[in-house]
Amino acid sequence: MSLTARRRDDVMPVSQAAKMLGVKPATVYAYISRGLLSSTRLPEDRRSWISRAEVEAFARRPGARPVALSGTDGDPVPLETTAASGPVAGSDVGGIVGHRLLYRGRDATDLLKSGSYGAVAELLWTGRPGTSQLRLPEQPTRDLLATLQDTMPTASLPLDRLKAVAVLLGASDPFRYDLSRSAVISIARTLAPAFVESLPARAPAREAQLEGDSLATRLWSKLSDAEPSPAQLSLLSGALILLAEHGLGPSTRAAREAAGSEADPYSVVLAGTSVASGLLLGGGSSLAVQAWLEEIDSVTEVPQVLADRLVRGDRVSGFGQPRYPGPDPRAAALMTLLADSGGDQDRQHIVREVVDLVRSRRDLAPNAEFALGAMCFVHRMPRGAGEAVFVIARSAGWIAHAIEEYETAPGTNPPFTRG
Repeated sequence: MSLTARRRDDVMPVSQAAKMLGVKPATVYAYISRGLLSSTRLPEDRRSWISRAEVEAFARRPGARPVALSGTDGDPVPLETTAASGPVAGSDVGGIVGHRLLYRGRDATDLLKSGSYGAVAELLWTGRPGTSQLRLPEQPTRDLLATLQDTMPTASLPLDRLKAVAVLLGASDPFRYDLSRSAVISIARTLAPAFVESLPARAPAREAQLEGDSLATRLWSKLSDAEPSPAQLSLLSGALILLAEHGLGPSTRAAREAAGSEADPYSVVLAGTSVASGLLLGGGSSLAVQAWLEEIDSVTEVPQVLADRLVRGDRVSGFGQPRYPGPDPRAAALMTLLADSGGDQDRQHIVREVVDLVRSRRDLAPNAEFALGAMCFVHRMPRGAGEAVFVIARSAGWIAHAIEEYETAPGTNPPFTRG
């Protein structure tokens, strides 16, 4: 083998490195310009080439995007697990191990049986099981939230309102830069209730303490004008629990980057929310899923609508989750809860037909974003309701990761390698 051939085996072009790292080629060039990766040239080749070993090491750094290196058979090998099924990324909050999503070492799907969202949030923040201590903000803050709600454009998506709420809460808290664990957890206990409180009501809310599933009860009144059944509250509560944390995904890495710069907790959540609103996340957004499901008026239209989308080059988002070697366990649990939750039965049939058709033609299972979008579709929730559920839920995980960053000694993690 010639020297040039041997060297080509040891290096890869920028396009291949981008695919391996799960980023755009421009991002790889940015890594090179920052000195995080080095490039070389081969004889009679003007392209930039990067050491294969260097890219693989960079892909395995703590907090790296959990896409994959190629296995011996060419299939992706998830980077967030090892052969021993142990997490690679450096966080104790949670992560993906094989087919399971763990919160502080506990299987997230098991928490559906005995926990509430508030109790799961306490587990994420403190590392210990506990009862919910969620609470509404003080009345002056609630008055500010009501004023904000009244001044937002009527066409605002729920996610627009939540972003504005994060800014308002931070601006009205003179102690937001107290980054001690107790102070941050105190803030965290009001965040999800404040987010829920800020959404316009669609039905009268029951007055209740924020215990058990009462956060789900209050949130349901913001997303539906129908009186919720126990099964429907179980569905919404399950969504809040299963979306509270997902390891070091894109939005969590953004939240940790903000916390690593000692941004206040409200800004941390705003950073996570901003990334979560992006249109290029791997599984697609629940907003996109809800939109294309609403193009379907009957079960008989499912094949044609999907075919028309493919002809137009549109994505059929909501299927596949590369962070798991098999189906997304969150989606599996939520789809079961959705099937039992009633709602519009014609739309339930459409959802089942879509899932069956995509599974039979593309061998892909639904992901959590599909489950959220389908929930909104079946229960005729307002456009973007699923994104609001996601951010309200994930605020608990973002804060847990922020606490972990705040308690890391300054300078121990270079900015570009934070989780």
